[in-house]
Amino acid sequence: MQTTKKTSVSCAISEEIFILQKFEDYMRPSILKKSDKIIIISPSGKVEEESIRLECKKLEAWGLNVQFGSHAFDVYNKLAGKDEDRISDLQLALDDESIKAIFCSRGGYGLVRIIDSINFSAFKINPKWIIGFSDVTVLHNHINLMNIATIHGPMPNSFKSTPEIAMNTLKSALFDKNYQLTNPFLGEEIVGGNLAIVYSLLGTNSDIDTKGKVLLLEDIGEYTYNIDRMIFALKKAGKFEGIKGLLVGQFSGIKKDGFGFSVQEIIENCIAEYDFPIHYDIPVGHVDDNRAVVLG
Repeated sequence: MQTTKKTSVSCAISEEIFILQKFEDYMRPSILKKSDKIIIISPSGKVEEESIRLECKKLEAWGLNVQFGSHAFDVYNKLAGKDEDRISDLQLALDDESIKAIFCSRGGYGLVRIIDSINFSAFKINPKWIIGFSDVTVLHNHINLMNIATIHGPMPNSFKSTPEIAMNTLKSALFDKNYQLTNPFLGEEIVGGNLAIVYSLLGTNSDIDTKGKVLLLEDIGEYTYNIDRMIFALKKAGKFEGIKGLLVGQFSGIKKDGFGFSVQEIIENCIAEYDFPIHYDIPVGHVDDNRAVVLG
């Protein structure tokens, strides 16, 4: 096979709406309208009730009727309650037709423990927006395999530090079917999210299909050698075969480990033989300016 080294691109994003999406092949949940009921659940890490309730006033200011899962503020070690209780909240939220969107309160860890206990039958018939990032990548991957779009974006636990420009992208993704898009892969399907989660799901029933799509990756707090390991694992699993392009979000809090390569160098060294465009420095990930991306 003839190989061609690609030209990498540093993607400068203007202060316009930054949403990446393609809905032709994916079922898109209905846009929201004022007075719609949404629910906040905590399928992963524990949260502080007072802080979450305060930040959710921003969603109420958008005219939304904000509800909270029965176990949204439970604490069970590092988790937001026992597995069976987090399963119950997520299942009820998926099944309730009056709920139009599900916000995960935060990421952390926990969704992989419960994902296979969830019944998505009702959700497939009546899909609704699922919003979150980080550990919520488990849900994104699992649902995107059903050809249903989800939103990778800010969560209530991070609202306090999220600037208005990023919150506006989330609002536009939820409310405006005619919003303007600003992105380097307009009209292409986007899959992915947190690198560590995508990596951890390789070979499972939540493993994403990347062929013919654009892959989005971001991460936080990793050693560079571990990023190298995960990128090579994605390569060995064929995740770069036949993709339309790669979106590299923010890799924040990277630990100094003497490995000697930057994240960009790791990526380009690993996938040098592929000929697809790479766009770096996308404002998506574990940073304040975490803009909404429609996956699917």
